[in-house]
Amino acid sequence: MGILEQMKAMSVKGQPRVQTTRDRSTCSASQIMVSPCLQGDISHCVETTVPQVQLPEKLYILDVLGCSKLEMIDSNAPNLSTFFFSGHPIHISLGDALQLRKISFRRYNSPDALYYASIKLPFIAPNLRTLVLSTSDETINTPKAFGKFIQLKYLEIVVSTSKFSQDYDLCSLISFLDASPTLESLTVRIAQPTIRRDSVIEDSSGYSRPQCFQEQCHDNLKNVMITGFCSAKSMMDLTISIIEKTKALECLTLDTTRGHDRRFAKIDKCRWMNKEALAEATKALNAIQRYVKGRVPPGVNLKVIEPCSKCVC
Repeated sequence: MGILEQMKAMSVKGQPRVQTTRDRSTCSASQIMVSPCLQGDISHCVETTVPQVQLPEKLYILDVLGCSKLEMIDSNAPNLSTFFFSGHPIHISLGDALQLRKISFRRYNSPDALYYASIKLPFIAPNLRTLVLSTSDETINTPKAFGKFIQLKYLEIVVSTSKFSQDYDLCSLISFLDASPTLESLTVRIAQPTIRRDSVIEDSSGYSRPQCFQEQCHDNLKNVMITGFCSAKSMMDLTISIIEKTKALECLTLDTTRGHDRRFAKIDKCRWMNKEALAEATKALNAIQRYVKGRVPPGVNLKVIEPCSKCVC
């Protein structure tokens, strides 16, 4: 039996070149390292002899990071439980990945990671329990999911750039909630508080009701946190829709900073905010006071986080 067929882990760390062959039973030991920790990592693959990787059946954890020449991932590993992907758009086939419980998905320099996740991931990994999505931009709103994340418990969505489309409707993220009937925890992270032209504070007509339509109530969602919370109308729509449709909600955290839970503990510093971000945080706090607080049920713990002196760059 060849190396790949015996592997429970595959790791390529810092190699400038990774070679694979059409024979799954052979590989270069200098380029692939087997680890008993059951974790595989394919990192920074600049070139590949074959632009496709077929994975061993006994693989449990797979990391694919920055493989610019990779065109396809084809897996028939029935015990794969965790999959991390960060790179350019490629074809991903994970076979009957019924044991896959956690996915972290990020696209480099390519928009619409959320769109891809909503239409593809329910079928690639139907039994997910943890899903982390990172996007740099979305050219279209997130559509209604084509399938269901029946067992999903934790969802985190990260907007990793401040150059996010002004036209994107943040309330379209509701489609992930509608597709996740057992979801218990939702985190939305805006890496740099977004300056939007649709601020409800600057709109002379004010704000009334959410415009997005949420299909169903969420009986299991207990904790919601939004960092980089801004005064955009679609952010208000998203927040109020969650409040009105989530009957089991226990804690709602609206963080107008870049993430109070991700501060630099060793140097006692928060993630810095420039003058524009600080001004937007002020607008967001005003929007919460005007349009959100009065809608929060008495039994829900509302936490509002505002910038401190350590947030200033």
